[in-house]
Amino acid sequence: MKKFYMMMAMSLLMVLPLAMNAQQEETEASEGTAVEATVEEGAEQAAEAAEAVSEEPAKKGVWTTSSTPALKIDQAYYNNWSASGNAQLALTASFNGNYKYTNTKDIWDNVVDLALGMNWQDLDGKNTPLMESLRKSEDKIDLTSTYSRQLKKAWNVNAMANFKTQFYKGFQYGEDTVLISRFMAPAYLTTAIGFEYKKEWWNVSLSFLTGKTTFVCDDNLIDAGYNYGVPQKHLNDPVNPRHTHAYFGLGSYVKFYMKKDIAKNLNLYARVELFYDYMKRSNLKDETTRVELYNKSNEFYGDWNYGKQLGFCLWHEMDIDVEMRLEYRFSSWLAAYASFQVRYDSDFRSLNDAGNSEMCKGAMGAIQFYQTAGLQVYFNWKTPKEG
Repeated sequence: MKKFYMMMAMSLLMVLPLAMNAQQEETEASEGTAVEATVEEGAEQAAEAAEAVSEEPAKKGVWTTSSTPALKIDQAYYNNWSASGNAQLALTASFNGNYKYTNTKDIWDNVVDLALGMNWQDLDGKNTPLMESLRKSEDKIDLTSTYSRQLKKAWNVNAMANFKTQFYKGFQYGEDTVLISRFMAPAYLTTAIGFEYKKEWWNVSLSFLTGKTTFVCDDNLIDAGYNYGVPQKHLNDPVNPRHTHAYFGLGSYVKFYMKKDIAKNLNLYARVELFYDYMKRSNLKDETTRVELYNKSNEFYGDWNYGKQLGFCLWHEMDIDVEMRLEYRFSSWLAAYASFQVRYDSDFRSLNDAGNSEMCKGAMGAIQFYQTAGLQVYFNWKTPKEG
């Protein structure tokens, strides 16, 4: 019996390790299966997340729009008034719209600037009919569209198009009233490809490849000498005389722009534009007015050196436009403002400068100045959108 018990004990001792080993292997196998299942579940979840992301639409750009119509009204009436005065009525309507689309590195900015003002005065005190004494006080159509793409930090590459003209006829008043401009006579279309350095409240645009097209779509103005730099090479053609209504110039363009609140409720806006036409010298080299101008300048300057010639060319062949506006907002709908604009157009001379109605055909320009101030009522619509 003792031998039997000893053999049973030895058998148990031999089987027990095998059983424990088998149990351990079974446990490890079950754990491995659980891990594999967890990994598979994680992979499936990751695949589902990736699929959801791929199906999710890309982030949309943002439209920021601002439309600001404004109205200025001034009225005065006198009847048997000891201090005297002239009855008058002045009305100016304007519209400024800014429509900007921003999407990561891309910006598409569109600006609409419109204004038309009329002024009536009873100069003789006899209730002159309104239309007989009606004169313009402001007239502007200015449309700009700019696409910019960020290159590095504040530097962008951009493409710009700008169109300028006026709504109504323009006259030179004096002893005789002379028509000097109207809608599309002149009109200017400027297109440029270049670079832009942009900060929060100011930017500078540089372009050495700029096209500027001048339109004069009125034969009577051209015949009167107001061709605004559009050469009339075929006007005296004996076989087929005809007017030329457009001139394309290729040159360099520089623009500085700023808009900043310099104090509480006080905003300063400034704009400077320069354009130099590479083609102007070749187009005007045969103009007699230019030769005469050179001769007069020689009498004043004496012998010409290179510096004087360069300065002369820049001054008489470059277009300059400077505008500044200071505005104080009393509220969201009422503001006081003062603005002025100085322009030098190498293709225009006024009657006061020329002494007659003949333009100087691009050989010399005239400095133009415009200033206004007053109170203005605003109607604002600002609409940030996604699209």
